[in-house]
Amino acid sequence: MKTFYIAFLLFFNLFTILNAQVTIQQSSLPAPGDTFAYIVDQNPSIAFNYIQTNATWNFTALQNDTVKYASYGITSQLPFASNFPNSNLYTYGPGILYGGLGGAAPYYNNFGHMLFASNNTGFYTVGFRSDFGFGMTNVLVQPNELLMKVPFAYNDSVYQESSWEINYNAIPTDYDTLYKRYNFKTLVAKGYGTLITPYGTFNNCLAVEEYLRFYDTIYVKYGTMTLYKTLAQTDTMLTVHVWSENKVNALLTAYYNPQTLACTAIEYLNYEDLNHVEPITIKEHGHLYPNPVKAGENCSLSFPADAVSITTIDGKISQHISVQNNQIKIPQNLKQGEYILTVFKNNKIVHKSPLIIRNE
Repeated sequence: MKTFYIAFLLFFNLFTILNAQVTIQQSSLPAPGDTFAYIVDQNPSIAFNYIQTNATWNFTALQNDTVKYASYGITSQLPFASNFPNSNLYTYGPGILYGGLGGAAPYYNNFGHMLFASNNTGFYTVGFRSDFGFGMTNVLVQPNELLMKVPFAYNDSVYQESSWEINYNAIPTDYDTLYKRYNFKTLVAKGYGTLITPYGTFNNCLAVEEYLRFYDTIYVKYGTMTLYKTLAQTDTMLTVHVWSENKVNALLTAYYNPQTLACTAIEYLNYEDLNHVEPITIKEHGHLYPNPVKAGENCSLSFPADAVSITTIDGKISQHISVQNNQIKIPQNLKQGEYILTVFKNNKIVHKSPLIIRNE
């Protein structure tokens, strides 16, 4: 009996170790200055059984339909940074080109700044600030929406509620319209193993299911009194993010139809630049204009710079170009496609941004 008991304890301890071996830490979260590119397969034919242990997830057959980016700047550079006190990194540009951790903020129909926080408890959406529509309005997500918790291991789970609101014509002596979104999110680590994509083979991976439900409500108010409210929309989102202990940012994200559980799109990491940028002050409006741009045309930068490099998303340097009077001459020989623009001042990297060449 004693021998059986000892054997049982050894087996139990071994089982516990195997199931707790993959733990995502803060070192895997994006940091200010990091830039990533993701390839998107918009009609994946690969079955993804992410509820597995010691799995091998082979995604080498994914197709290249489009490219998305996440280039994280330093929030303290921004003139309105004090309105987002928890944020230490941000992205800027058309939300439809954003690739990476999403959430319930209006990423994909927004053009402007998305504010994030990366710290020893996780990665969060702090808020957003659009250039158009409700332009230049600072919108906070309260509490900050959790996108990834750390540390996070197999079978861990977390539930969070958050909300954000936009107040149109906030005048105490007149009627106001308030648009508010309520978010309900659960993150569960449901599998671990090895991930294989066209970008490489990655060990010690953790598959994290994100289940998000939100509903939007419109309020009509007079001062503090609510005169009318109605449900504007409600929706559910189901995504799976695959992380590795040895890499920064999610390596792969699978998007699902929450009703049919069909996988509708998969994006995977295809480029990473973890070089930190030097702090500078950036104007509120566009950093690079126009973008997209045709080869042979000029682009303007909204901050001082000496030179730029244009890199393909496979990491090859295409061109190194001098900046004259904040103007960049795009090389005539650049093919149509997506590139990474790195901006230098005094031989230091001060900014990174997607650059899209459209020659048609």
